[in-house]
Amino acid sequence: MTNLTDIRNPKPKLWVRWVQVLAFVVPLVIAGLWMWQENERWRGVKIYKTAFDYELAYAEIGVLKSQVYVAQAYDNGFQVEKDPVKAVEWYKKAAAQSHAEAQYQLGRHYLSGEGIAKDEKEAFVWVQRSAFKDYPQGLLLTGQMLCEGRGVEANCTRGIDLIRKAAEAGLPEAQSEWARRLEAGEGVSKDLTEAYVFYALAHEGRTWQQNPPPVSADLQRLTPLMTKAQLSEAETRFTERRPERVRPGQNQVKF
Repeated sequence: MTNLTDIRNPKPKLWVRWVQVLAFVVPLVIAGLWMWQENERWRGVKIYKTAFDYELAYAEIGVLKSQVYVAQAYDNGFQVEKDPVKAVEWYKKAAAQSHAEAQYQLGRHYLSGEGIAKDEKEAFVWVQRSAFKDYPQGLLLTGQMLCEGRGVEANCTRGIDLIRKAAEAGLPEAQSEWARRLEAGEGVSKDLTEAYVFYALAHEGRTWQQNPPPVSADLQRLTPLMTKAQLSEAETRFTERRPERVRPGQNQVKF
């Protein structure tokens, strides 16, 4: 029999009680999970997939660009612990698919002995394969190895030609070496005007994002050795050959 008290103060239905409990508990659970997640992040525990994880999955099924990405990640310790041995393994896979940069990097590892037994002959084989594809770093290193006779019979005439090609392709390291040879007349006719041009191109290639750019020690050394006519001609050639560049953060401002 229902009494007057029950009518005045009816008991809430069971589902209402559950809603009230959940409304209190769920936010606490979510907050707890969030705090745990943040704590795990600070502890360095990976709780989400990185770009490396996705690229590794593609690399394992033979996707060339992903193989190169994984190799570079292991090589540089990007999103994964640095591991030269694994880097070499992935460079080999990509190099076997004729990827120029992978061939160059594989050769570089053979040359240094990092992640694989040092073998200068094998290094030259792979670096030269990248040079055949006109990969600038491959051209430069192949040229240097030919001049030094590392892993191959010395042939500096051919080596210098490859260094020149790398310099003309815009590689600052090659431009500096080519300029040095032009300045000294080392294996090539001495030409201070062209040496100035390539020193200037190399310097700008390395420093164009700096504002203001640092002074070039090479140009400071070379300038007093040149006539006014040579300097004028060198500046003209440099202006004609310098690439158009856009500084980061600027709206297509060319200089």
